[in-house]
Amino acid sequence: MSIILITAVVILLIFNKLKLPSMIGLFLTGIVLGQFITSTSIITSISELGVIFLLFIIGLEFSIEKFSAIKHYAIVGGLLQVVLTTLIVMLLSLYVMPVNKAIFMGFLVCFSSTAIVMKLIQKKQLTHTLQGRVTLGILIFQDIAVILVLLLTPLLGGESIDLVILPSVLTKLIALALIIVVVGLFVVPRALKEAAKTKNRDLYMLLVLFICIGTTFGTTAIGISPELGAFIAGLIISHTDYAHQTLGYIQPFQDVFMSIFLISIGLMIDVNYFVSNILLIMALSLVVLVVKFIATLITGEILNIPIRTTIAISILLSQIGEFSFVLAGVGITHGLLTREVFTMFLAVSIITMSSTPFLQKITPHVVDLFKRIPYFHVDEELTMIKQEEIQSQVLEDHVIIVGFGVNGKNLSRACYHYHIPYVIVDLNPLIVEKEKALGLPIIYGNASNESVLKELKINDANCIIIATSNYESTLKTIDAARRLNPDIHIIVRTRYLKNVDEVYEAGADVVIPEEFETSIVIFTKLMDYYDKDVDEITDTIDTLRSDNYYEFRSIAPEELTTKLNENLTDLMVDSIYVKDKRKLDEYGFKKHDLTVTAVIRNNKTILGLSPKFELQHDDLILFTGSENNIDEFFKDGHESERGV
Repeated sequence: MSIILITAVVILLIFNKLKLPSMIGLFLTGIVLGQFITSTSIITSISELGVIFLLFIIGLEFSIEKFSAIKHYAIVGGLLQVVLTTLIVMLLSLYVMPVNKAIFMGFLVCFSSTAIVMKLIQKKQLTHTLQGRVTLGILIFQDIAVILVLLLTPLLGGESIDLVILPSVLTKLIALALIIVVVGLFVVPRALKEAAKTKNRDLYMLLVLFICIGTTFGTTAIGISPELGAFIAGLIISHTDYAHQTLGYIQPFQDVFMSIFLISIGLMIDVNYFVSNILLIMALSLVVLVVKFIATLITGEILNIPIRTTIAISILLSQIGEFSFVLAGVGITHGLLTREVFTMFLAVSIITMSSTPFLQKITPHVVDLFKRIPYFHVDEELTMIKQEEIQSQVLEDHVIIVGFGVNGKNLSRACYHYHIPYVIVDLNPLIVEKEKALGLPIIYGNASNESVLKELKINDANCIIIATSNYESTLKTIDAARRLNPDIHIIVRTRYLKNVDEVYEAGADVVIPEEFETSIVIFTKLMDYYDKDVDEITDTIDTLRSDNYYEFRSIAPEELTTKLNENLTDLMVDSIYVKDKRKLDEYGFKKHDLTVTAVIRNNKTILGLSPKFELQHDDLILFTGSENNIDEFFKDGHESERGV
């Protein structure tokens, strides 16, 4: 395995320097290593796991809302494209093979590569164009159709339905469906919520893997493919509040497994066969590209899509997809493909997949050719999708608020008051559940995960405000946000002055240290107590804040004491949420030399608290103290209750 990975890294580095698609490099890695490796059982097993994760992620990303927004293109466009491609390939294949094998060959060719096409669409920022929506709709239909074809393949292979065992099979299917419904509606959401509350990533990951593998085991037990089980597992989680965070955890592993899957395809290529039949392979590859182009072109004409857009879509969908390899393996098992035909199919598939990035670049030249045909009226630019067909939830020029503690709540109220579009992300499942029920635009997730930021429409956002207390997560969020949207304005709240420089270096535009601002407030109150002139106070504060807090950060502690005329510069403000009814003195604030300043209940601030004050569920306790004392307090069993 180490030889495979080292070879892949070297080849991909070379391909990156040459600016060639990494996918071709992965195929080439497999082809090169195939000349030296005789046993491929381990890598084949890992690649199959990669396919299971791919189907799990497709189920995870699937949503009724997303589907309904493009249902016309998905149902009509997808059905037309799949049926037309299958029909044309079947008719051509009838000259050399029987009907059942010809139909199966049509199924193999009709699917396109979701991974390749979606990466190209995102790279070219075509998601909200008509081209992007139609392409996505057809791909979604294909992904669902794969599941149906996997179920039909045994019948094409000649297996008959045994009527004697049919009642038993139906009983198992109904039982499985009921179990999935019950587990999906009640057990899984509850289990994910409890795992999320622990904030233990390892526990959460193990639970997700258990759901995925457990579902595949259940479907396999009644004779349904594990791929379908993985898709169902993804669907179950997709309807919970934890889908985006789950995707963020799983996706990096899926990319690795998918890379190994592509390498395994290259490993199966017989180089001698490829060289001996190179002309036939290239000719068949050209036939596949032309057939799929024509089928998609006809689909676009029926859907009344502008011809320039249809041409672009037809080129994007002209390759054979990764699921066709899975289907081909099943076809061999049921006698629908011979080893020689399978080898030829692999070679043709690799050629069509590898050609896609290059074919997309020549789209303008293909459009110019169609301009010469009188029948086609070529529009001059790619069409944007009609506004009414875009989901109403699409955000643009909005603010992303990371963390929904006191700062996050105040920010959301301000955005709402001034009609600034905003969306919130928080890692506390209780807060997310409560605020979502009240109608707030909030999702569960860690903003340092790219998949979560993409769900928050980071590319279309104007500003992101990071108001969490986890410093390491803050730096990761800045890095991810800046990579996904280099122009976004990043405002960060940090607890300590010592972190300000590092946060700026990480990519933040504005950094507000809580330690500094607390001392400014104390200074203002003190000067007001001594009846100092308001303008004088303002000038002093402006001086302290000037030059990005440079003066304040570089000043010695003893000078700072003199400058502010008080001894409380190490005072910190923090908060905790109340989980159960109890009295204030039960928290042990006095033990850690902390001072409770207020309790916030139902958006009302309560002052003048006695030690026996009765606290209620979801009260927010505000308190002050030194940094060390606050840290000791949270270590004393209160970390899970931290408010901001």
